[in-house]
Amino acid sequence: MFKVKYLVVIMLIIVIASSIMSINMINVYSATNQFRGVNWADQRDNFQRGNLYLSGLSSSDTYSSAATVADKIVGQFVSKLGANSVRMPINETTVNGSYWSTYTGAIDTALNYGKVILCWWSPTRGVPVSMSDWWNMWTTVVNKYGSNPNCYFEIINEPNMYNATDLCNLYNEWVNTRFTSVPKERIILDGTYLAQGVSDVGRDSRLSNCLLGVHEYTMFVGNPYTSEAQWQSHFQSYVGNYASRTVCTEWGYPNSPGSKNGTYYNYIDYNASSGGSNYFYYYARGISKQLHSWGMGSFYWPGLRDADWYSMTTRSGSGSNINLSIPNSSGLYWLQYAWSNEPTSNPSTTQTPSSYVRLRNVSTGLYIDGTGSTSNGSNCYQNSSSESNNQKWNIINSGDYVMIQNSATGLYLDGMGRTSNGAICCQWSNSGSSNQQWIQETSGGNFKFKNRATGLYLDGMGYTNNGSNLCQWSNSSSTNQQWQIQ
Repeated sequence: MFKVKYLVVIMLIIVIASSIMSINMINVYSATNQFRGVNWADQRDNFQRGNLYLSGLSSSDTYSSAATVADKIVGQFVSKLGANSVRMPINETTVNGSYWSTYTGAIDTALNYGKVILCWWSPTRGVPVSMSDWWNMWTTVVNKYGSNPNCYFEIINEPNMYNATDLCNLYNEWVNTRFTSVPKERIILDGTYLAQGVSDVGRDSRLSNCLLGVHEYTMFVGNPYTSEAQWQSHFQSYVGNYASRTVCTEWGYPNSPGSKNGTYYNYIDYNASSGGSNYFYYYARGISKQLHSWGMGSFYWPGLRDADWYSMTTRSGSGSNINLSIPNSSGLYWLQYAWSNEPTSNPSTTQTPSSYVRLRNVSTGLYIDGTGSTSNGSNCYQNSSSESNNQKWNIINSGDYVMIQNSATGLYLDGMGRTSNGAICCQWSNSGSSNQQWIQETSGGNFKFKNRATGLYLDGMGYTNNGSNLCQWSNSSSTNQQWQIQ
């Protein structure tokens, strides 16, 4: 009898230990990496009493024209940044007034591209001016989008006007009384203060199935750190044990020249071997590595905000002629690194990227190789992986297209004006020709490259032998045309 009881006790200990291990694994690697997002913002910032006019929108827009603007902007968030989600602000005036019929044109179109977070921004940086207007706003929004599985609701942006008790009580009323039809996994609850106190909200059992929101900026630290590890530790202190439920709905760094606290910053190369005393450098890399390590979804601030030196894109044109360009390719690199779905056990030892990448064909597993040929018109081949500079390429963003330059040869990938399926792709010195200009598209988490002159796509042709030609082919759904950027 004693042996039976002893065996039962041992089995119970094993079960409990297994449960604890499972919980710890959940806390280490999150389930929010489905969000690869950016914020689309009003140039004046989103703290507005009146209507919100996101960059590219205006008071003269209609539902149709707002939809056109969103199609151009969100479409380029997807194709040029690799995003699948966008965070958009709402306020009482925008939703409760006549502009709502216009603004929904932008929201509806964004939802066609992926996930959308609708987040309330206080027009006074405080509590709602009228709670009845605030509840009416949310009722309108939930009635419109509550059943859309791509739409998420962030109840309050940076609720610094509430203490933890009052904030959780308000959240509870929203979640468990007012809008019980909204699945809790599509509700995001910012931590206390400036979305920093995640644990204050996470520990409330009434809200246990909701997502949590966190923000992290250099301005949150009086004397900003000049160490990636310090930024990671600081970020960890905000999230606590709730990484598995948390989404970073705002984080960002400069991508264009600008000034802060009397110091002027030129373009920052976040891929440089060292950042010296530039704390933005360490912040960008440290936070990116921590997001990557957690597998935590995030929304960069901002994907687009006109005249904001943090903006990941720069807008030119209007309406159907809007074009987004990338002001800093190294800034984009670290955003995309943060979005990676593969967690890193020790992010502090992650290899620092150079300015160059390698292009691996999804179908063949081979890499584009310049083979050291320096003559104009020399062929490009595909070879198995090597550390040679022949396989390193610099993707240079020039607005709505990229140029692809080989590290070893200095030559550019060139379609040579060849328009026949199966035409060989070559290398040529910089010519300014559209033969060297490639439109970078997303495809199932990978990338496709369409030549502007020929209209054909880079294609591995299914060749698996080293030394195989790199060719071009008309658009297909084949993985021969899909490339991984490493």
